[in-house]
Amino acid sequence: MLELPREPQTLDVNRWWPLAVAAICGVLVTAAALFLPLNAAVLLCGLLLSILIGLASRREISNSAPTGLAPELDASFQLARDEQVFERFRRTTGLLLKVSRHHDLIYRNIAFEQIDELNRRLTTISSGTLVFDGTETWRIEYERMLRSRGLFLYRSVAWVRNADYWQDEPGRKSMAVNFELQGQGILTIERIAILSDAVWPAENSLPIEPIRNWLFDQHSHGIWIKLVRESSLQQEPALLADIGIYGSRALGTQELDEHCRTVRFVLTFDYAKVAEAEERWNRLSVYAESVASFLDRYDVAG
Repeated sequence: MLELPREPQTLDVNRWWPLAVAAICGVLVTAAALFLPLNAAVLLCGLLLSILIGLASRREISNSAPTGLAPELDASFQLARDEQVFERFRRTTGLLLKVSRHHDLIYRNIAFEQIDELNRRLTTISSGTLVFDGTETWRIEYERMLRSRGLFLYRSVAWVRNADYWQDEPGRKSMAVNFELQGQGILTIERIAILSDAVWPAENSLPIEPIRNWLFDQHSHGIWIKLVRESSLQQEPALLADIGIYGSRALGTQELDEHCRTVRFVLTFDYAKVAEAEERWNRLSVYAESVASFLDRYDVAG
């Protein structure tokens, strides 16, 4: 009769490891009784007993834990190493427990939709990106970044599409922070301004007011600033952006509407994106000309 091949036998580790550990411990205890002084033998036996109890407890927890629970327990232990994150994890867990006590189906459906939206935002945050939508509160974080310890160089690209650019009160306050930090020697600020035809017409040698004064004022405060016409970048559309590069730490991207009001500000701490922005900055510098050269050429008071 043809005998079918048998499947190879595998060693059931979960079944045999307690016997193996017990056998090893038995050998060690016997050796201790024969060759060690009484006090040392007692100490070794106590140590081995503690190890056995710990292993048995760990196995019991592993066997009794419901499927899928172990990773969450492991995450909890890992988060416990970071006190600040763990405190927020603890509060969030407590709030979710409160949600779970509500049984109204309409409430639960709406609550789950909003919680899922929070999770989507948290997914973005966990990737190192912070998004500020339709609010000027981003300027608080902008100033915090500029004043942060260890930041010595700030490079920005200002895409000026009309004469309202940074002319409102929040914009003036942000420029005042630029002037303060540059003047104190705390921070070196370099800026390239991309100017649309609306603020720098082709027939004009210099940009129109109030943008011209905004640019020259920065120069007079020691900010390194260069200009380029938007029309000069037709072959390099990827360079058209409104960004700030905070050293090698972070990249800020500002999205504006047609009135130069901030629609969204995105702050990312992804080093690869920061490096990519630096490369674009270097390419853009090739097209730009310093304000100092314009002042010299047209004999304008700086």
